[in-house]
Amino acid sequence: MQHHIIYVHGFNSSPGSFKALQLKAFVEQNQINAQYHAPMLSHWPEQAMARLQELLTTIKEKDLAAEKITRILLVGSSLGGFYSTYLMARYPGLKAFLINPAVFPQELLPAYLGLNTNLYTGEQYELTQDHMQQLRKLHMAEPACCQNIKVLLQTKDEVLDYHRAENYYCQADVTVIEGGDHGFQNFEQHFTTLLDFAGIDYPEQLTMPEEDEVLKLRALV
Repeated sequence: MQHHIIYVHGFNSSPGSFKALQLKAFVEQNQINAQYHAPMLSHWPEQAMARLQELLTTIKEKDLAAEKITRILLVGSSLGGFYSTYLMARYPGLKAFLINPAVFPQELLPAYLGLNTNLYTGEQYELTQDHMQQLRKLHMAEPACCQNIKVLLQTKDEVLDYHRAENYYCQADVTVIEGGDHGFQNFEQHFTTLLDFAGIDYPEQLTMPEEDEVLKLRALV
């Protein structure tokens, strides 16, 4: 069996975000038996989805060639949670671990129409109504395969109303944490929960990467 963890970043983010690198460092430092992936996604929703679907296909083909059973966990943050929810309905057998997921980005992101700059890559682009239309096409009236979805919400999320996600994912396993913010504070405290949910074994003694170790990885992304 081959486990995979796919980190799906959010709006104006990248695989170089602190949470993405923190998870990558944790997996590598503790020699977790899983391959870590963090694709860079386009600001265009259709292109972002195409990239994720391409990755899923590649993973499954490689594992099939190696005669391995594939197990994939999507770790979706904010808009990445929205994308992950769409994929759950299209690819049976996936699991999704969602962090402050965006439920209705097509309603939130019009506030950002116009010139945008990616916080990590520096890429500048124009956010348009065409982006909103693409998001509407990806919206699921209700999430599928809720038994395979775990959601973490923090009540002090300054961008998203956590109640909307709590209601939307009411058939899934939802944990509401007092405080925090949209970036999701103390993400590392939930790494063992993530691994347990994915069915991935790990050593009894785990080490958490220091902040400077995480930031060093940014230069390699």
